[in-house]
Amino acid sequence: MPIAEQLGLNAPIVCNSGAIVKDPADHSTLWRADLDPTTAATLIDLFQTHRQPMVSYTDRGDPARADFLVCPRHVNPYLIDYVDQNPGHSEYASDWTAEPLFHVCAVGSVAPMRGFEQIILDALADRVRVFVQRGARYLGVMCEVIRRDAGKWAAVLHVAEQWGVSPDEICAVGDDVNDLTMIEGAGLGVAMGHAPPEVLAVADHITGDHDHDGVAMLIEQVLLR
Repeated sequence: MPIAEQLGLNAPIVCNSGAIVKDPADHSTLWRADLDPTTAATLIDLFQTHRQPMVSYTDRGDPARADFLVCPRHVNPYLIDYVDQNPGHSEYASDWTAEPLFHVCAVGSVAPMRGFEQIILDALADRVRVFVQRGARYLGVMCEVIRRDAGKWAAVLHVAEQWGVSPDEICAVGDDVNDLTMIEGAGLGVAMGHAPPEVLAVADHITGDHDHDGVAMLIEQVLLR
């Protein structure tokens, strides 16, 4: 949201891997895919049973308040790095059920996160979507969990339906596994050059990477022609 404000964007913003759509003008929520109470309780139990400190993102409508909650007694170096690189954006959770759960994650090295991904799928495959991905600047990888019917493409379609835009008129650009359904569904699905192989494989077009202004390249060389 702060980046949207800096760029002067006033269109709806798809956030949290597609679990929520926000209006940058007033920080109101246009759509959110909350986990049902039973699924949320099961997830909390899985995190606790398998000793994975949970991160739960918030939707408080106030940019001055914390964006995510973290386990108060964690010693996970990967989570410490994540919190340290987002100063002022986190607070300790006293009650995981006090606010709606719509996007939760664990942070760690690749193998444990892949293993935890499978544990969650074994328990909740029909109710949640899980993906493991690395943020470019973080020490660890994220094992992210959202509602089964949520995702960036579902969120984009929600906005597109309100605006009267058909899927084949949409250009979607992504660089990680949480972008797969969006790239596959859009009329023009574009992968950034640094995207993992499974994302590159489904793209209609591959543009430059982050370091070579891939989105600007797409706009100049494809969309404006």
